[in-house]
Amino acid sequence: MSQTKLQQIRQQRLNKIDKLKSLGIDSYPQPKLVDKQTCQYALSIPKKLVLLAGRLMSIRGHGKILFADLVDQTGKIQLFFQQEELGKDQLKLAKILDIGDIVQIKGSVFKTSAGQITINVQSFKLLSKSIRPLPEKWHGFKDIEERYRQRYLDLIVNPQVRQVFQTRTTILTELRKYLDQHGFMEVETPILQPIYGGASAKPFVTHHNQLDTDMYLRISDELYLKRLIVGGFEKVYEVSRDFRNEGVSKFHNPEFTQIEFYWAYADYEMLMEFTEQMLTHIIKLVKGKLKISYQGIELDFTPPFKRLTFRDAIFNQIGIDVDLIENETQFKQALKDKNIKLDLGDSIGLGAYFDTLYKEFVRPHIVQPTYITDYPAQMIALAKKKEDDKTKIASFQLLANGTEVLKAYNELNDPIDQSARWKEEETLAKKGDETAMQFDDDYIRALEYGMPPTAGWGMGIDRLTQILTDQPTIKDVILFPTMRPKQAKIVNKINKVVVGKILSIKKHQQVDSLLITQVEVADNQKLQIITGASNIKVGQLVAVVLDGGYVFSSEGDLRKIKVGKLRGVKSEAMMCSAMELGIGIDHQDIHILPSRLGNHIGQLVNNYLI
Repeated sequence: MSQTKLQQIRQQRLNKIDKLKSLGIDSYPQPKLVDKQTCQYALSIPKKLVLLAGRLMSIRGHGKILFADLVDQTGKIQLFFQQEELGKDQLKLAKILDIGDIVQIKGSVFKTSAGQITINVQSFKLLSKSIRPLPEKWHGFKDIEERYRQRYLDLIVNPQVRQVFQTRTTILTELRKYLDQHGFMEVETPILQPIYGGASAKPFVTHHNQLDTDMYLRISDELYLKRLIVGGFEKVYEVSRDFRNEGVSKFHNPEFTQIEFYWAYADYEMLMEFTEQMLTHIIKLVKGKLKISYQGIELDFTPPFKRLTFRDAIFNQIGIDVDLIENETQFKQALKDKNIKLDLGDSIGLGAYFDTLYKEFVRPHIVQPTYITDYPAQMIALAKKKEDDKTKIASFQLLANGTEVLKAYNELNDPIDQSARWKEEETLAKKGDETAMQFDDDYIRALEYGMPPTAGWGMGIDRLTQILTDQPTIKDVILFPTMRPKQAKIVNKINKVVVGKILSIKKHQQVDSLLITQVEVADNQKLQIITGASNIKVGQLVAVVLDGGYVFSSEGDLRKIKVGKLRGVKSEAMMCSAMELGIGIDHQDIHILPSRLGNHIGQLVNNYLI
């Protein structure tokens, strides 16, 4: 709808408000509807008198009759306005109503000759006048980014979206109920913290004016919950809002919901069994079965879940034995021996190297629900080492569809070992690791009083909901996802992405899935680019990242592009998708270049915002 048309309709409706006011009718009254019933109730009791309230979603008719559809949270029902029942003056008022108006109606339920349950309206009252028109029925509300920005409108016009969030609430309710029934106590811990900890992540920083000190939005509940274990509570959990000042992707949002629990005198193997029991219970309640479809892929949550060690997961996929790697030099040599190109970005330390390798080459290929166990000790500073192998931690991660669903491990309760681990984290921080954990003296003090052997567990509610509601991105299961302001600042360092035009395409001789392209990126300047995109065509405009430019990784972090050979053939730049540009739309195809990024060959694409 054009802005001119929108303003015309808006003015017409404002005029209707003025007309109603002249008749002594308030367009925004505050009635007491203590006896209000629901559409669902009305549909179940023909020939009864009902009092309903809801939004008008369609209006049709002429002359002495009028039909409309009333929608509330429980469903939709047809309304029948007729002059014979209401009188001439009331029918005139009914014709002032618009789609989107919220009304109260009273009437009797009957079936039409076509068998449709309908309410014969005996009286009605306008409760809230809609000034802006709803999106047109047949065109709908399709702009993905606007749906996220105007979630209220998305919920009005897309009932399937409401169902997603009703399912999310069911998942949370049932998780709480399950833990409560198994003896866990729900608690609350600080969101604003003087020291951030419990995970390796960049925090959001704020300042407390009265105390004149920097504070952090929590990245995890872990350290406070374990303090409660020290204090004598043996089973605690929290459903929390956590914050990590990192990238946005289809599986990551800076503000997210997770549930963490800690269980004294349990170990990680007990938690694997408990997880299977709890998840299968929840999935059966929500889906009615354990074999579910996610984005066209069948996921089978029938227990027991497959188990695979971290070492075997990597070795089976790329042939590198991480158990034989003791330092960064050996790690890089192992990659070289296997001719594997890995962008380590800002990763610092062997644990971060292992994590990057795993996330890039292994995790995306694990589709069915699988426990990855026995991570290298360098990877989690808060986890206890295995008794029979001190190079590994007693831990597991549940993967499904190539992403992490939850993580758990035996908690490190040795204050001396914990201090040593955190000193190693401090060393990483001095080297520039922004995700390194801080040293928490008070937590060490708590451990020195003695914490019983404990196993801890954390799961992202957003990702679980995403899988169980078959939604492609995490934004689809968060009511108000993090979005850049429409007038955001430009990120200056992202200045090496240009518009290019594909001139030629040929197959890579060594790898069938790769293509060698010639792309024009400026007058008389052509670059050879290797790509895995199969849907590109000669003549298409694409976004090209030059050497040293930045794009978003699958984890949502900015990564720097370094050009080089790909399977023996030089690639002088990289084509990137809209998602890798971080422009907040759902297209992942390489060939899609949003028009707002420009259409002139060689033009810098540094006006997109993150």
